[in-house]
Amino acid sequence: MAKAINYPTQEWIDKWIDKYMDENPDERIDNFDALKEMAECEWWDNEADHDRPTPYDLTPEQEKVSQEARKGARAVNAYGKQVKRERKPNQDKRDIISALYDGLLSYLTDEHRNTLSHADVTNVERQIDFEWQGTAYSVTLTAHRPPKTK
Repeated sequence: MAKAINYPTQEWIDKWIDKYMDENPDERIDNFDALKEMAECEWWDNEADHDRPTPYDLTPEQEKVSQEARKGARAVNAYGKQVKRERKPNQDKRDIISALYDGLLSYLTDEHRNTLSHADVTNVERQIDFEWQGTAYSVTLTAHRPPKTK
């Protein structure tokens, strides 16, 4: 069952306008309809932030179309055919992560035998996660691009 939409009350709008006027005393207001519209926008933003229904929500059919559109562009060759791009593995990053993992295990198990709960390589080219003395840690490897030459 769909949740009921809560609309802003006139009292809430009036309070918002009074607060706005107090916070912006030097601003000259010629159009109170614009202030009312700003108040309503604030109301609907707050409703959306709290995952409450608004009259601007998409229907399930519209949401499905939106998801399809957001899937992203596909790689296309010169002839208009879709091409599946595969990223080449970065052996340098894999070697560095492996060395860091081995070093971490040897250090933490030799020096602090009972403090390492677990250690996992969560991404062979990017991240090691481990728990040490009850605190969870992550080590992330970043390969920076070379600086642009002018």
